[in-house]
Amino acid sequence: MEKRERSKDEIPFRELTTSQKISYLWDYWKMPVIIIACVVVVVVSLAYTMLTSKDPLLSVTMVDVGNDTSFTPYIQNYGKEQGIPEDQLVISDMVVGTAATGGGVSSQSGMAFYVRLQAGGEDVVILPEEVFTEFASGGYFLDLTDVVPNEWQEKLVVVAQRYDEFDQVQPEPIACGIKASDIPGMPDTPYYENAVVALSYYPTNYDQAVDFLTTLLTDADKQ
Repeated sequence: MEKRERSKDEIPFRELTTSQKISYLWDYWKMPVIIIACVVVVVVSLAYTMLTSKDPLLSVTMVDVGNDTSFTPYIQNYGKEQGIPEDQLVISDMVVGTAATGGGVSSQSGMAFYVRLQAGGEDVVILPEEVFTEFASGGYFLDLTDVVPNEWQEKLVVVAQRYDEFDQVQPEPIACGIKASDIPGMPDTPYYENAVVALSYYPTNYDQAVDFLTTLLTDADKQ
């Protein structure tokens, strides 16, 4: 009777050839090796992200701005003056929308605007004046009377804020904005002719937002 060829499973490991040993080890250990490798990749990726990512120092959101990017240099110049790295300045104009633009991602009648402001994350908000007036009564913007220089007090767009329907408290008596058209040197485009600059009632970086606004107005006074 012919002697049948034995598989490597039937041969003692020490008697296997080099190629058979490699094949044997791969057959039995490939899944654990793949799993361990995936875990290592995930851990390294998370560690790299945690070590290299930076929290934004200023978030400027422009509502319904379309393709008008003319305000961007103001933010970039402010960052240079303050020594803020470019990767720590956040300019967001792709998510927030109102009914005029379909409400943004998965939203209706400005719901994205409500959700974003309620959740925080906004610092400086630039938006059409009619939208500011509509939303300001709901407690979404700060009272700027103690923030802006004295010469700007009479130029504020003031809206009375209603009581919160759930907590029965009034965040602040009024909400304020500043017309972009009143600020010398602002972009001369149709959007900014009817735009208002305001500070979110839930700013992530309050001090930086106030400093940015006062710098914007102070520089305007010098022109």
